[in-house]
Amino acid sequence: MLQKNTTKRLGYWLLHLHRLFDEATGRALTGEQLDRRQWQVLHAISIGVDTVTDIDAAFAPFLAVDGDTTYQPVVDEFADRGWVLVGGETVALTESGAAAHESAEKHVNAHAARSLIGISEAEFLAANDVLARIAANLESE
Repeated sequence: MLQKNTTKRLGYWLLHLHRLFDEATGRALTGEQLDRRQWQVLHAISIGVDTVTDIDAAFAPFLAVDGDTTYQPVVDEFADRGWVLVGGETVALTESGAAAHESAEKHVNAHAARSLIGISEAEFLAANDVLARIAANLESE
């Protein structure tokens, strides 16, 4: 058996990390007036995920955990802030949205660097690969 006889198995660590990432990212972004989900949406738009449908698909597991069905309200809030332009179904960052993303990204990158201290790039990529394969195995059941 791959897992030892303990209560802190894979599911425990995944949920624990999820909560810790939400809290730590929230703290890192306090001055940016963003929470983790808002950051994820802002970042997705910045890298070319340009419809709410695609944003929802990219973050479907977070929607499920949060009990939400769409990130449309986040996009609407960004439009109110002047950070995005919405044309039909397409969403794009404005100049102020790009500046907000750039500022927030510095905090997120610093947080990510702290959270990965002592972990090599190879270890990180291997862990990500293992988790993706476990997910694929479960999805194929």
